[in-house]
Amino acid sequence: MSHASRPPFRAEGPWGHPEWSQSRGHPLGVMSTGTGDVAEPVIDPDMVALFEDFLGKADSEVTVASAETRPLAQPYHYVMRDTEQKGLCLHNGRLVATSLQGANAAQEEPISVVPNRYLERRRCPLIVGIRGGTQALSCGTGPEPQLKLENVGLLDLFRRGAEATPYTFYKTFGGSTHTFEAAAFPGRFLSTAPGLGEELALAPPPAVTAFYLHRK
Repeated sequence: MSHASRPPFRAEGPWGHPEWSQSRGHPLGVMSTGTGDVAEPVIDPDMVALFEDFLGKADSEVTVASAETRPLAQPYHYVMRDTEQKGLCLHNGRLVATSLQGANAAQEEPISVVPNRYLERRRCPLIVGIRGGTQALSCGTGPEPQLKLENVGLLDLFRRGAEATPYTFYKTFGGSTHTFEAAAFPGRFLSTAPGLGEELALAPPPAVTAFYLHRK
């Protein structure tokens, strides 16, 4: 699937957070347009809450060992749309992006996320899946990424170390939209194709898709 014709993403839209601030002490990402221009880090308040639910406050002394004793939180769930308002649905075991209006809205597949506690918290590393967190989205372990769904739970992956890296994406927040970079394949981002019904894939800049997230 080719992404060459997609223009650089736009950091605007009706979803996302109406107010945001800059900080260097919370889960956040550096929004890049793929042209070498990097914006200031931006807090994603929802991600601050997610990481605190699983790992405690960012400025507290939390180790992987101490995190084991915390009561396990539950994944956060989101409806994810690209800037053309295409949503995700399952087709033949693959996630595809299409228009999900009217009767098709029931087919929309929300994503679920939990933190990856073994990677740098400031980069907002998220283990991503669907079906309430019972299936995980993997980039594979080969020399080239192969995006696929696997029957492994997000909470199981949360307990693992480097094994969770192929399922992890660094999420950046630009104030209204989000991008997802594969932790195992730096420079490759979750992206949709211009046409309808094509598979979600991993693309390099400038063919990077920005997404709106709506908490369920």
